[in-house]
Amino acid sequence: MTMMSASRDSIAYEQYEERFMPVPKQTKRELREVPKKKTGKKRRLRPAVTASFTAVVLTVVYILICQMQLTQLTAEVTAQTERLDELTAESVSLSSKKTYNLNMDEIEQYAVTNLGMVKMDNAQIEYVELVNPDTVTVKDSGVSLSSLFSGLVRSFSAVVEYLR
Repeated sequence: MTMMSASRDSIAYEQYEERFMPVPKQTKRELREVPKKKTGKKRRLRPAVTASFTAVVLTVVYILICQMQLTQLTAEVTAQTERLDELTAESVSLSSKKTYNLNMDEIEQYAVTNLGMVKMDNAQIEYVELVNPDTVTVKDSGVSLSSLFSGLVRSFSAVVEYLR
C-alpha cells in the first residue's frame, strides 16, 4: 500500500472542505442603474464671492461715472477759458479805444466849442486856509513785554482751539 500524502488533490481534503468549509452560494448580482447627476444644475456661489464681485463691479461703475464727470467738467473749463480769453481781448480793445477817444485836447475842444465853457485863469483860483490844521495822534506804538506775552497766549489758545 502506498501512502498518499495530503494534498489539495486528495479526496479527504475535498471532503474536509465540503464539510467544514462550506462554499457560500454565489448569488446572482442584480444590476441597478445609478442615477445620473444633473449637469444642468447650477452651482451656487458663496456669499463672500458674490459680495466681492458686486463690490468690484460697483467700484468700476463709480470710477467710470467719475471719469465721465471729470471729462464734462474739463470741457466746461476749456469753454469758459476760451470765453475769458475772448472777453480779455475785447477788454483790451475797448481800453485802447477809450484811450484814443478820450484825448484831453479833444475833450477840452468839445467843452469850449459845444458847451461854451471857458478855461479858468490863475486870478480865479481861491485858496482856503484852515484855522485849525489837521493833526494825527499815534497811540502807544511801542511794543511792551505784557503785549508780547498776551499775544503769545492768544496764539497758543487759538492753536489749542483749532486742535479740538
